[in-house]
This record gives sequence, C-alpha cells and structure tokens, in this order.
Amino acid sequence: MCLGMVGQVISVGSAGCVEVDAGDRIITASLLAMPDAVGPGDWVLMHSGLVLGRLTEHEARDALDLRNLTNEGVP
Repeated sequence: MCLGMVGQVISVGSAGCVEVDAGDRIITASLLAMPDAVGPGDWVLMHSGLVLGRLTEHEARDALDLRNLTNEGVP
C-alpha cells in the first residue's frame, strides 16, 4: 500500500519542482498536479513524486502525529 507523505517546502525550482523536507529526507517533487502556487514554508501532501495539495500547519502536524503513532514500535 502506498501512502502520501507530508512535508514542508524548502525551495521552489525553475523547472516546476520543489524541494521538500519530509522529516527524514529531502525530496524533490513535481508541481505538475498542483494548480495553486506553493512557496518556501508551505506544508504539502505528496504522492509518487507529485505535490497533490497544500495543507495548513495544523493539518500537517495532525498527519505527522498520526504517522508517528502508527510507526511506534516498528523497527
């Protein structure tokens, strides 16, 4: 099963891509599927290398908290 990832935009490139801090790694993701502009500091939902949407900080923190809960006890 594939799950989306939540991260915070670090920078926006000129080729329609962004660098996103996903917590344990930096990911380059495409804005091809994203109709609205995003910028550094924005929280985004990504899947399969695409930014799918912008999240509020509250939504992002809730999603990260849930991910951390589900990963507890997993080696």
